[in-house]
Formats: sequence, structure tokens, C-alpha cells
Amino acid sequence: MKKILSIGCLLIMFFLVVFTRSFAGIYFLDIRLGEYFVALGMLLAFSIFLIPNRYIETPLIIHNIFRIIIFAFLITLVVTDADFLSRYTYKTSSYIWTLSYLFIGYYFLKDTIDKRIFYAFFLGYLILYIFGTGNYPDVLINWFKDFGDKFTFVKASDMVLATIILNILAINTLEKRQSYLFFIFSVGIFIPLITQMSRGALIALFIFSTFYLVFNFKFIFFNFRNLLALFILGPIVFFASTFRVTQFDFSSLPKENLETVGLVSVVDEELDKITRIHDNTQIDTFMSLYFEQRYVPNVKYNTNPNVLVDTGWHNKLISTDGTFNWRLSMWQDLYYYQAAENKVLFGYGYNEVLPVFNLDYDSQNMFRVGHDKSNEHVHNYLVNIFGRGGLLQLTLFILIHLTMYLIYYRKYKNHFILMLIIPPLFNSMTDIAMEGVQFPINFYLIYGYLLSYGINLKEGKPSL
Repeated sequence: MKKILSIGCLLIMFFLVVFTRSFAGIYFLDIRLGEYFVALGMLLAFSIFLIPNRYIETPLIIHNIFRIIIFAFLITLVVTDADFLSRYTYKTSSYIWTLSYLFIGYYFLKDTIDKRIFYAFFLGYLILYIFGTGNYPDVLINWFKDFGDKFTFVKASDMVLATIILNILAINTLEKRQSYLFFIFSVGIFIPLITQMSRGALIALFIFSTFYLVFNFKFIFFNFRNLLALFILGPIVFFASTFRVTQFDFSSLPKENLETVGLVSVVDEELDKITRIHDNTQIDTFMSLYFEQRYVPNVKYNTNPNVLVDTGWHNKLISTDGTFNWRLSMWQDLYYYQAAENKVLFGYGYNEVLPVFNLDYDSQNMFRVGHDKSNEHVHNYLVNIFGRGGLLQLTLFILIHLTMYLIYYRKYKNHFILMLIIPPLFNSMTDIAMEGVQFPINFYLIYGYLLSYGINLKEGKPSL
């Protein structure tokens, strides 16, 4: 039975990696699969809350902190007079229930993942790349539209997480050199695609790559062949992917006297296309910050629309980058509203949208809620926890993440798990990744697996 359930977990993980949000949005009996996954996480969470300690396999301290998180959730429900039976309550608290998948990964994936699993996920990874670079079949798009709530192309954050997961599987199932070559291939092939989509995801991929290179420093930089592979294979894969991402037409090159074309200039032009596809990929103003006195807009109370929350003037952190400033503005305004309404400790709860989306319909609010006026995400994992569950939940979530890292370190005597922890969490600081379904489920499944199995980097001999 455990084997069957393990394969089931891997199948869910596979489809969430390849089809991400579109898969989670498929309807079954008028309910989306993502809602079933959240409900399963919720049932597991309350089971963990009640299960006797003698039946627990994962470290007891993780269970106890998670129990306190559930208790804090119940306190917030009572304080905010929430509807226990509302689906919206559990939708807006999904960041709690997806955490439950950590325990599934710990218990079910430990003895299941082998080379065959890696190759299966590698196939899905190639499909993910092909679909992401403009070859998404119309038949699949229409199928997701017909049988789901909507179709969405794979986000950059999901691509980065898929890259990290596949590299971890490669490390634990393949020979050292094979996993290293896969690292070069996977990072090289996805950098051009992610560059045109999201700066935050690109930085997350860079962080992962840095950790990988540092943890494998001796194997890579003290071995001539491995170093050669990095500086030859890496650029080849990168440039080939660059041409695909920009849809470069090789037939436009002359058949003769190719040297007169100036291939280097062609490459430069294609790279420039990537950075110009979306204005928000330009980094000249990114993270240019300064403080300025600004008036925080009045918003309507969720509980009493006839009363406005007035917080006055504040010295706000401003960014010259418009997209990042949009996020900064929301995060800071949310704190000022919480402070004004005495919601800092327990948060706003799960009944309604957060007040930063309650502005009158001026130009700023239209941007915040999106053109379809449906956005409810603050694009920050920790800010979302703070807004919904207050300082109490935020402290507990930081504590459980720190505890899991320390448990891993004490058990395996290495810091390799940082390759998994830091990049996705960094990405989630400027994205809705952890506020959804597929990203946190995949993240916690592999996190639980690593807590139970570890990361086997297999020290390589630095022979020349």
C-alpha cells in the first residue's frame, strides 16, 4: 500500500511540475483538483494535530511547531469571527495546508525515488521546456480550457523549482559526473527563457547555481575535464537555447562566407532580444531604493464599509523600478493598516480580501487588483502570512523553517539542503508562488524527502 501511495504522490508531483496551474485547475465533480489537494493537506494537518506522538516518524519538534501553527489558525478564526464552513476560508489559508505535504514527502518518497523516477521527470522537464518556448499544443490548451477553470503558461518560478527538483533527483540517483552534466544542461537551457520572464526567478536560479558550484567546488574546479565542461558545454547549451527562445531563423544566415556575418554580433543581437522582450527584465533601475514621505491612502474597513482606515503620512521605502515599487507599496500599506486596526498580532484572518485591495477605484487600485479586478495576492510569502495570520503565525512559520534546516544539518552534517530552501523562498518574496497550490506542494514534497533521505553529493576525485 505504501508503494502505491508513493507512486501516486510522484504522479501528482510530475503533473504539477509539467502542467503546473493548468493541471491544478482541472475540474472533477465541479471542484478543482487544486482544491482537493488543499483539502487533503487540511485533513492531514488536523490528523497531525491529533495523532499520538508514538505514531510519529518525523522529528517530534517539527510536529509540535506545526501543531502550534494549527492552533494559531484556530485562534485567528475565533478572533476574526470567521466562517468555519466557507471554502474561501481554506483557500486563503492554503499556505498552512500545503505545508502538510512535507510529512507526505518525508514518509512516502524516501524509498521510492531511483533512476527510473529521475528519467521520467527528466522527460517531463524537456516537455516543460518545449511547451515554454512556444510549442504548447493547441489541443492541450483547449483541453485545459474545456475541463479546467483556465489555461495558463508555466510561470518562471515553477520552472526554477522544477530545475532545482530535477537536479536534486539527479544528485541522489545518478553518478557524480552525470548529475554534474545535467546541472550544466538544465541551468544553461533555462536561463534564456527565465531571463525574459522574471527577474526574481532569474536571481533564484543564480542563487541555486552558486550553491551548487560552491558545494561541488573541488569536484569542478580541481578537475580539468569538469571545468572544461562548464565553460564549453554550458555556453553551447545557453546559446542554442537563446536562439530557440528568440525563434532565430538559421536559414537567414548565408550558406557561404559565414565569417563575414559576424556570428558574435548575431549572438549579441539575440541576447539583446531576450532582455528587450519585456521591459521589466531591464535591471538598470532594479532595486534602486530611497525613502520619501508619502500619504497612505484611506481604505474601507472590511467589517464596516462606511468607515475608513486613515493612517496618515509615513516615511515609505520607494523603488525607482515600477514593478517592484508596486509590491513595496502594498507590503508597507498592509502593515500600516494592520497597525491602525490592531491586527498586527492575529492578522485579518480569512474572511475577505486584504485591505490593500479595498482602495477606491483609482489608477493605483486598478493596478493592484489587476485589469480584471480579481487579484488578491500581495506577491510575498511572508507578508501574506503576516496579513492573514499576524505576527503570531509569521513567527511560527519562520521558526519551523529554521528548525527544519537545523534538523537536516544535525542529521547529515552538511548545508546542501540550502540549494532547495533559499532559491524558492527568495523567489516567493516577490511572487505569488507560495500563495498558490502547485509550487508549495512540490516544494514541501521534495523538502520532506530530503529531511528523510538527505542529499548525497558523492565526493568526486579531483584528478586531472
